[in-house]
Amino acid sequence: MRQLVPVANYDERPNNSEEQPVIALIPAYNEARFIGSLVLAVLPLVDMVIVVDDGSTDRTAELARRAGAVVVKHEFNQGKTTAVNTGFTHALQYDPAALVMLDGDGQHCATDIPAVLAPVLEDQADVVVGSRFLEVKNDIPIYRQFGQHGLNVVTNLTSGVSLSDTQSGFRAFSRTAIEQLSFRQSGFAIESEMQFLLRDHQLRVVEVPINVTYAEPPKRNPVSHGMQVINCILQLVGQSRPLLFFTSAGLLVLLVGFVLGSYIIHIYVDTNELAIGYGLITVICCVVGVLLIFAGIILHSTRGMLLDMQQSLLNRMLREGKKR
Repeated sequence: MRQLVPVANYDERPNNSEEQPVIALIPAYNEARFIGSLVLAVLPLVDMVIVVDDGSTDRTAELARRAGAVVVKHEFNQGKTTAVNTGFTHALQYDPAALVMLDGDGQHCATDIPAVLAPVLEDQADVVVGSRFLEVKNDIPIYRQFGQHGLNVVTNLTSGVSLSDTQSGFRAFSRTAIEQLSFRQSGFAIESEMQFLLRDHQLRVVEVPINVTYAEPPKRNPVSHGMQVINCILQLVGQSRPLLFFTSAGLLVLLVGFVLGSYIIHIYVDTNELAIGYGLITVICCVVGVLLIFAGIILHSTRGMLLDMQQSLLNRMLREGKKR
């Protein structure tokens, strides 16, 4: 299991060879107001800035390019997940030593980049998460804090990896992490999916404190965004932890069946009449509950076999590569 510990702030980025650049990745959609100044602030701290313009309808791409960024443009808006996948793929062409990712809306402070990068560059971690809730006191609106802590609880419990800020978009990645992480969930649930992948790929993760500034109200409805993330988490649990997901659902349905069964017995004792309707519902609940539990066990075993096959194939490819 990965060790998750707070890491002290660093004043300077450790020296890095010219052959392997440190890259900043900024996914952006209609961020013309902030993108130019953000790129200018980030460039002195890294070797290259890649901006993935996710189908913006304003001057985001133009201003980012004029500020000195390498711009990769999507023809239409495809969501943050696709933008990050595009950015990772493009960054790998430059053989990076590390990559730091931050949001394009100006909420993250460029001065925190050295602290976020340092654990990766010093080989202390594969992924570093910039946390808004470690040590630093940030002026975060109450509704954001409430929603974030709720999502933290759900994500931490279901993923098996504990973070103080599961939804932070300010992160750093090693070359290994960039190669292994590929995201599938749509929308803005990429941070939650990443937490599941950290466990699956056994990547080392630490957190460092960061500062944030909210200059504008959120583009997305907070309630809608929260529900989208929770829906993503449920999908991820079903895919990556089928035993937990289906067994929990099965036990819940069985509990409903047992409660209804007790109620039927109570009615029969009092009135000497059998509640046939409730009886049918009880039988259905018990059958469905048992089926869900067995489905969880079967899917868990199947997933284990597939992972073993995948690992065996990877090991064989590595051995063949060494022989050559």
